[in-house]
Amino acid sequence: MPQFIASYDLKVAKPDPHDNFLTNAMEHGWYPWILDDDDTLFTLPNTTLEGSFVDQMQALAALNAARAQTEKELGIRITMEKWIVAQYVVDPAFDSNEKEKARNSPGDTSLSIQAGD
Repeated sequence: MPQFIASYDLKVAKPDPHDNFLTNAMEHGWYPWILDDDDTLFTLPNTTLEGSFVDQMQALAALNAARAQTEKELGIRITMEKWIVAQYVVDPAFDSNEKEKARNSPGDTSLSIQAGD
C-alpha cells in the first residue's frame, strides 16, 4: 500500500488539542514514527506523521477525520493552519534521537514497541 507523510500546524486553542489530535490520528492510520528496514521505529519531528493508505484522498480524509474527532471530543474548533500530505515512493532518508525496536510486523496497526538501545 502507498506510504504518505503528513505535516501540520494546529492553531493555538484552549484546551491544547495536540495530544488528542495525535491519539485520534493514530486511530485513523497516522503514526508519529517511521519504520526502517531493520524494524527500528524512528520518532518523527513534532506534528509530522506517517501512514499507509490506498491513495492520497484516503490519506487526507484520515487526517481530516482525526481533526473532526478531536473537535467533537474537546468541543472546540480545530484549525489546521498549514498542512501537507505527500506520498513517498523511494526510501526516505531520516534520523531521530528517539529509536525503538518494533516487535510486530510493520503492517500491524496494533504495533507495540519496546525500549531500544
